Amino acid sequence: MGRHRKRRASPRLSRRIALLSAGLLIPGTGGAAVLAATAHLDEHAVPSARSHSAASRPGAAMTEIPGTRSRTTTARPTSAAAPATAAPDTTASAAPAAAIPFAPYADVLTWPPLDFAKTSARTGVRDYTLGFVAAGDGCTATWGGMTPINDPVIRKRIKKVPGETIVSFGGPHATELARSCTDVAALSERYRSALTTAGTEQIDFYLTDAALGDGTSAGRRIQALARLRHDHPRLRVSFTLPLHRSGLAGAALATLRSAMAAGVDVSIVDLLPAGGPGPTLIASAAAAHGQLQRLYRQDADTVWRRMGITPVIGVTDTGAGFQSADARQIRDWADARHLGRLSMWSITRDTPCTPDTTARNDTCSGLDEDAGVFSRIFQGS
Repeated sequence: MGRHRKRRASPRLSRRIALLSAGLLIPGTGGAAVLAATAHLDEHAVPSARSHSAASRPGAAMTEIPGTRSRTTTARPTSAAAPATAAPDTTASAAPAAAIPFAPYADVLTWPPLDFAKTSARTGVRDYTLGFVAAGDGCTATWGGMTPINDPVIRKRIKKVPGETIVSFGGPHATELARSCTDVAALSERYRSALTTAGTEQIDFYLTDAALGDGTSAGRRIQALARLRHDHPRLRVSFTLPLHRSGLAGAALATLRSAMAAGVDVSIVDLLPAGGPGPTLIASAAAAHGQLQRLYRQDADTVWRRMGITPVIGVTDTGAGFQSADARQIRDWADARHLGRLSMWSITRDTPCTPDTTARNDTCSGLDEDAGVFSRIFQGS
């Protein structure tokens, strides 16, 4: 038998075998296709990592968005350049913007009585701002200055609220408790009892210019809130304040400044315009935003998130009134800035008038609009 000589693979074949083993080649029709280039890539063909990952920004947190798969990339030293093209990631989708909480005002003493379950079924509204807890005799907490805070009929009515409730103190026509209750400890206890009655830890103060101008009661209010906040660490506080053409009045800013000094975190500064069309309200709210930015020394986005707005819908004594087109403008503006809350005065005004109802009594809008139109707009539908 003759000798069989062992043949050596050619240098070109050896290189192909090495690249295949390293995972840099894949078999393809008519040969192999290169997966990763090894030299002379156009650097502009590779997107910057900064444009694709929030983690590359200083101070950015790594978060996992529900509905997406988190991916971790470990950097390895290599002399190979990145692929010239990358397949689009179809597994991740952009997270939808969070809906702005909508909690319209509801007068629990309105007549005919408000059925929250039926109203919610008709409008889709789940959360309500309940008004108004006010002073009765001295330091007595009542609804509207008339009905005891623990009235069983009203308690049963409130229990039909399908979502969350915010208890609002004060209001446009009653006396806020801090103006008649001179004992801070008793005042704090009255605030607590109203929250317990409504089963909530969200408290709001609807303060008129007259209430804000009473410096003595303003001080008591903040002291009582500080006590309440100490015992209820989950308490969320909001102030509904008059919005003027130039923004917030000095007394309103002084109240917020006092709350800061006492350690009371005001989660929402709710702006209550006297009336006017959407563009006028937006301009006034922008002025208030600048004031709050200077007060809280926070960035613009953070301040927008701790602001709310509560238009008075329909016809008012000041003119033509706030109409559905104005509501759409406010909703679009609020969405773009991610406001912390939307509200309106009030849920009972969100219906056309009948011979038995009037806009003056807050039982209808005075507009030729479908029932629930403002609620649907403010909820983004």
